[in-house]
Amino acid sequence: MRYRLPPLNSLRIFEAVMRHGSIRQAAGELCLTPQAVSLQLKQLESHLEQQLFQRSARSLTPTDAARQFYKHVRDGLDRFAEGVDAIQPASAKQQLYLYVSPYFATEFLVPRLGRFTSCVPDIDVRMAIGVELDEFNNKGLEAAIHWSYGAPPEFVETPLIDDLKVLVATPRLLERLPVNTPQDLLKHAVVVPLVANSLWEDTLKLLGVEERPSQPIMMLHTHAAMMEAILADLGVGFISYADAVRGIHAGRLAAPFGMDLLKQLPVGHIPRFSLLVRPDRRHSPTLMQFTRWLLDEVCTESVVGYTSKCRPDQYADA
Repeated sequence: MRYRLPPLNSLRIFEAVMRHGSIRQAAGELCLTPQAVSLQLKQLESHLEQQLFQRSARSLTPTDAARQFYKHVRDGLDRFAEGVDAIQPASAKQQLYLYVSPYFATEFLVPRLGRFTSCVPDIDVRMAIGVELDEFNNKGLEAAIHWSYGAPPEFVETPLIDDLKVLVATPRLLERLPVNTPQDLLKHAVVVPLVANSLWEDTLKLLGVEERPSQPIMMLHTHAAMMEAILADLGVGFISYADAVRGIHAGRLAAPFGMDLLKQLPVGHIPRFSLLVRPDRRHSPTLMQFTRWLLDEVCTESVVGYTSKCRPDQYADA
């Protein structure tokens, strides 16, 4: 028998809203934002072609159809839960194995991970930190949050946020070797990520510099190492937007061509963080739960100094 059903996640959200009588309380229980809950409710109404709530500025009132539907949804979810309990060992804990870019881990994921683990205490999170996907493949992990210009074809990619870079240097270095014109950049060594990128070439092209640079290029493995090299006056270099804001505000860094220069690059030339999942693991319940949480966090916060371009609904149940 084929079942014509809405996505299971929207039914879970509907059940929580009906039980609490509040979008905010349901969002707290499910580790979502109120905006994400509201979006799911509207999508459920669209799927059912039925209005479930009367909305006003300060209240959400279920319709008669919602009250009738709620009884069936609650009973159905109870049956699902009973079925899961029946086949799982009593002591079984789910495990989530992640491979995460160092910068994304320290700047975004780890500070917020408690929001996820507090809502799903039955999941053990194990995280390896690294930048090379070869390590991810060798370790046999389930998902990666990776910095690149696009995913290899063997992964399912969910784009998260652009990693907008800013060209910076210390005021000391710029006093010794001033950068008053784009051509002046050719006097400087440059600090770039070790992972394949075109930041230096793209920047020179954007500024109209046709001469090939002759100064050394220092390619470093992590963002932290790049920051230390730039602060040690080893060259001009590219750092992430939020770090540039903090460094310039503290007087430790300067951006000779402004904060927004690289926003002018075409979309395909701006590196991004993406969630990469093995196709055979895409529908893992644990991984799907983490992915929904991650998208909700990334898509509703300005996490790196500018608004994310992803959508909370871009990861479907099916």
